[in-house]
Amino acid sequence: MEYPAPSNNSFPHEHWQILGELNLSVGSNAYDALSRWLMEVLSPLSLHADFLNQVLKSARGVAARDIQFESTALEFKHIHFLVFAPENRSLKGQTWGFFRIEKVGTSSKARNPSDHSIEFYLYFERQ
Repeated sequence: MEYPAPSNNSFPHEHWQILGELNLSVGSNAYDALSRWLMEVLSPLSLHADFLNQVLKSARGVAARDIQFESTALEFKHIHFLVFAPENRSLKGQTWGFFRIEKVGTSSKARNPSDHSIEFYLYFERQ
Protein backbone atom coordinates (compact mmCIF):
# COMPACT_ATOMS: atom_id res chain seq x y z
CA MET A 1 0.00 0.00 0.00
CA GLU A 2 1.35 3.42 -0.98
CA TYR A 3 0.38 6.92 0.07
CA PRO A 4 1.91 9.08 -2.65
CA ALA A 5 1.91 12.82 -2.18
CA PRO A 6 -0.88 14.52 -4.12
CA SER A 7 0.17 15.94 -7.45
CA ASN A 8 0.29 19.68 -7.91
CA ASN A 9 -1.26 19.31 -11.33
CA SER A 10 -4.79 20.41 -12.03
CA PHE A 11 -7.18 18.57 -14.27
CA PRO A 12 -6.99 20.44 -17.61
CA HIS A 13 -9.71 22.95 -18.50
CA GLU A 14 -11.95 22.24 -15.51
CA HIS A 15 -9.92 23.68 -12.62
CA TRP A 16 -9.80 20.36 -10.77
CA GLN A 17 -7.09 19.74 -8.22
CA ILE A 18 -5.96 16.33 -7.00
CA LEU A 19 -6.57 16.09 -3.26
CA GLY A 20 -5.04 12.66 -2.87
CA GLU A 21 -3.90 9.45 -4.50
CA LEU A 22 -3.77 5.95 -3.09
CA ASN A 23 -2.44 2.75 -4.65
CA LEU A 24 -3.72 -0.45 -3.06
CA SER A 25 -2.42 -3.91 -3.77
CA VAL A 26 -5.20 -6.40 -4.30
CA GLY A 27 -5.47 -8.84 -1.45
CA SER A 28 -4.07 -6.48 1.16
CA ASN A 29 -6.07 -5.19 4.13
CA ALA A 30 -7.25 -2.47 1.81
CA TYR A 31 -10.79 -1.87 3.04
CA ASP A 32 -9.71 -0.26 6.33
CA ALA A 33 -6.76 1.54 4.72
CA LEU A 34 -9.07 3.01 2.08
CA SER A 35 -11.49 4.29 4.72
CA ARG A 36 -8.73 5.89 6.81
CA TRP A 37 -7.13 7.47 3.74
CA LEU A 38 -10.40 8.92 2.46
CA MET A 39 -11.23 10.40 5.87
CA GLU A 40 -7.77 12.00 5.95
CA VAL A 41 -8.04 13.39 2.40
CA LEU A 42 -11.58 14.71 2.82
CA SER A 43 -11.34 16.10 6.37
CA PRO A 44 -9.97 19.55 5.30
CA LEU A 45 -13.15 20.10 3.25
CA SER A 46 -15.40 19.98 6.35
CA LEU A 47 -18.02 18.03 4.41
CA HIS A 48 -21.47 17.36 5.83
CA ALA A 49 -21.55 13.93 7.51
CA ASP A 50 -24.25 12.57 5.18
CA PHE A 51 -22.29 13.53 2.08
CA LEU A 52 -19.04 12.17 3.50
CA ASN A 53 -20.78 8.86 4.21
CA GLN A 54 -22.03 8.70 0.60
CA VAL A 55 -18.48 9.08 -0.72
CA LEU A 56 -17.17 6.49 1.77
CA LYS A 57 -19.97 4.07 0.91
CA SER A 58 -19.21 4.41 -2.81
CA ALA A 59 -15.47 3.80 -2.29
CA ARG A 60 -16.07 0.90 0.07
CA GLY A 61 -18.43 -0.67 -2.47
CA VAL A 62 -15.70 -0.60 -5.09
CA ALA A 63 -13.21 -2.04 -2.62
CA ALA A 64 -15.56 -4.81 -1.53
CA ARG A 65 -16.23 -5.76 -5.13
CA ASP A 66 -12.78 -5.44 -6.67
CA ILE A 67 -10.30 -6.18 -3.90
CA GLN A 68 -11.95 -9.54 -3.26
CA PHE A 69 -10.45 -10.76 -6.53
CA GLU A 70 -11.46 -14.38 -5.94
CA SER A 71 -15.10 -13.39 -6.40
CA THR A 72 -14.72 -11.54 -9.69
CA ALA A 73 -13.80 -12.59 -13.20
CA LEU A 74 -11.40 -9.64 -13.43
CA GLU A 75 -8.16 -10.08 -11.51
CA PHE A 76 -6.64 -6.71 -10.70
CA LYS A 77 -3.12 -6.36 -9.30
CA HIS A 78 -3.64 -2.83 -8.01
CA ILE A 79 -6.43 -0.36 -7.52
CA HIS A 80 -5.53 3.29 -7.85
CA PHE A 81 -7.81 5.82 -6.13
CA LEU A 82 -7.79 9.53 -6.96
CA VAL A 83 -9.85 12.31 -5.40
CA PHE A 84 -10.36 15.59 -7.28
CA ALA A 85 -12.04 18.79 -6.07
CA PRO A 86 -12.41 22.31 -7.46
CA GLU A 87 -9.37 24.52 -7.01
CA ASN A 88 -11.47 27.19 -5.29
CA ARG A 89 -12.87 25.47 -2.20
CA SER A 90 -13.21 28.61 -0.08
CA LEU A 91 -16.97 28.87 -0.59
CA LYS A 92 -18.59 28.04 2.75
CA GLY A 93 -22.06 26.56 3.02
CA GLN A 94 -22.06 25.08 -0.48
CA THR A 95 -23.84 21.82 -1.25
CA TRP A 96 -21.44 19.19 -2.57
CA GLY A 97 -21.97 16.44 -5.10
CA PHE A 98 -19.65 13.82 -6.58
CA PHE A 99 -19.32 11.39 -9.40
CA ARG A 100 -17.13 8.32 -9.72
CA ILE A 101 -15.30 7.14 -12.80
CA GLU A 102 -13.84 3.64 -13.01
CA LYS A 103 -11.10 2.83 -15.52
CA VAL A 104 -9.83 -0.65 -16.27
CA GLY A 105 -6.41 -0.86 -17.92
CA THR A 106 -4.91 -3.82 -19.66
CA SER A 107 -1.33 -4.69 -20.20
CA SER A 108 -0.39 -5.33 -23.82
CA LYS A 109 1.29 -8.60 -22.77
CA ALA A 110 -1.44 -9.92 -20.48
CA ARG A 111 -4.90 -11.18 -21.26
CA ASN A 112 -6.44 -10.01 -17.98
CA PRO A 113 -6.82 -6.43 -16.77
CA SER A 114 -3.86 -5.53 -14.60
CA ASP A 115 -4.91 -2.28 -12.97
CA HIS A 116 -8.05 -0.49 -12.02
CA SER A 117 -8.38 3.25 -11.44
CA ILE A 118 -11.21 4.84 -9.45
CA GLU A 119 -11.58 8.61 -9.67
CA PHE A 120 -13.85 10.66 -7.42
CA TYR A 121 -14.74 14.18 -8.56
CA LEU A 122 -16.25 16.38 -5.85
CA TYR A 123 -18.04 19.50 -7.05
CA PHE A 124 -20.31 22.28 -5.86
CA GLU A 125 -23.92 21.77 -6.84
CA ARG A 126 -25.62 24.73 -8.46
CA GLN A 127 -28.36 26.25 -6.37
